[in-house]
Amino acid sequence: MSTLKFRGRDPIKPLFAIKVSPTMHKVLETIPDDEDKINLIKTSLDINPKRVVGLKYIVDGEKNNGTIVVLFDYIYEHISPKFEIPFDEDGTFKFKIYDVDFNKPINIEKILKKL
Repeated sequence: MSTLKFRGRDPIKPLFAIKVSPTMHKVLETIPDDEDKINLIKTSLDINPKRVVGLKYIVDGEKNNGTIVVLFDYIYEHISPKFEIPFDEDGTFKFKIYDVDFNKPINIEKILKKL
């Protein structure tokens, strides 16, 4: 009889995050289903539909509410894996957060290919 050893998957790591515009943040607040929110973000930012993406609601340094979209280094085949958005004890994130001009077309996958 043979023995199988299961090897755990490496943890999914965030690449970076994008701060969503205030208008998009308000739109996301009106959508009740998290999956619909993520689909809207993936479509509007041209993100691969199978890329792991997380949304995190934040309060910035000026006490304004907002949302960041966290892009991870993992593209799944069938089912999106569970993940955690890492942050330090003082509430700071362990990855870069970029501000993007939402008045211009955005293609995140094209940006990722350049990295």
